[in-house]
Amino acid sequence: MIDHGIWVFVHVMLLVYWLGGDLGVFLLAKAAKRPELSFAERAFALKMAVAIDLIPRLCFTVMFPVGLHVAASGGWIEVPGWAFALAWSIAAGWIALLVAIGRNEGKPLAETLNRAHLAFQALMLVVIGWFGLQAVLGNGPFPGGWFGAKILLFALIFAMGIGIDFAFRPIGPAFVRLATEGSKPDIEAAISTAVDGAIRYVLGLYALLIAIAFLGITKYF
Repeated sequence: MIDHGIWVFVHVMLLVYWLGGDLGVFLLAKAAKRPELSFAERAFALKMAVAIDLIPRLCFTVMFPVGLHVAASGGWIEVPGWAFALAWSIAAGWIALLVAIGRNEGKPLAETLNRAHLAFQALMLVVIGWFGLQAVLGNGPFPGGWFGAKILLFALIFAMGIGIDFAFRPIGPAFVRLATEGSKPDIEAAISTAVDGAIRYVLGLYALLIAIAFLGITKYF
C-alpha cells in the first residue's frame, strides 16, 4: 500500500503543475490578442497555449482519484476497491478523450469530440456537485465540514471548464480570418472577446483551486 505522504505529495504536485500550466496558457492567450504583434507571432502564441493547456487538463483528470487515495490513506473516509477502479477508469477515459481531441484538431471529428467533452464535464458537474452538496448538508457517503466543501468547490471547476471552452470557441474562426484578411476591427474584437471571456473563467478557476488548497491544508471547519 502506498504511504499517505506519497499520495499527498502527488496531490500537491498535480496542483502545482495545474496552476503553473494554466498561468502559461493565460499569458500566451493574452499575447495572441495583441494586434501589434505579427500574425506569425500571435499564431505561435495561440498554438503554444493550446499545447500547454494539455498539462493542466491532464492534472485535472487524475486529481479526483488521487484525492480519493489521499482521503482513504489519511483515514478520513473508507473507499471500497470498486470506487477506486471506477474513479481511475473515468480518468483514463477522460485522458483518452482529450488525446483524441488533440489529434483530430481541425478535422470534422473534432466537433463531435468537443461536444462529448462538454457533455462529460456537465455530467461531472452534476454528479460531483450533488455528492458535495449532500456532504455539506450532512448526508451521503462523504463527511461534511471542510471535506464536503472541498468536493463542492471541486465540482464547480467543471463549470469553469465549460465556461472556458465556450468562451474560447470563436477564436479559431477569428484567427482563420486574421490569416486571410489581415487585422480588422471586427476580427480583433472577436479575438479580444474570446480571450477576455476565457480569462474571466480562468480567474474563477484560480480562486477555486486556492480555496480548495486552503481547506485541504488548514481543515478550517
